[in-house]
Amino acid sequence: MNLVHAPFYQGYVDLVKDDIETELKHQISEISVLINNIPDDKWKYRYEKGKWSVAQLMQHCIDTERIMAFRALSLARDEKASLPGFSENDYADASEYSRQDKSKMAEEFYHLRKSHLSLFKSMPDKILKKEGEADGKPISILSLWYIIVGHWKHHQKVLEERYF
Repeated sequence: MNLVHAPFYQGYVDLVKDDIETELKHQISEISVLINNIPDDKWKYRYEKGKWSVAQLMQHCIDTERIMAFRALSLARDEKASLPGFSENDYADASEYSRQDKSKMAEEFYHLRKSHLSLFKSMPDKILKKEGEADGKPISILSLWYIIVGHWKHHQKVLEERYF
């Protein structure tokens, strides 16, 4: 395995216990089921003042997955520039999450993950081993896929422990 990433991401990477492709596939239905089973009265719920709502947290997961997959694609296509970082709070504030319909968000996440699974499967081992730079730090393409899976697992646990 060629896992190269900033220490910040290690917690996400450590959450991946199975083959990465298996995990990516498994989460497709898991994500949709979880979102569709969120009671409507919990969609805008915040467990504490100043914390994200359930809808905002789900939008954050979608945004982060898009960014990590974009990074993977960019590095696979030999991008030489350091890829930019992003402020999760700035993205969340700008997301207009409160206008998002729960079922539409579940559908969006489903199609997004299906697309990303196809992208992952299109990358042979020699591509997955490539490295580049994101937010000024070295990162490998394979790490980005682990981060995508682990990031969802992290927020799934947060939802279960703090929101429901």
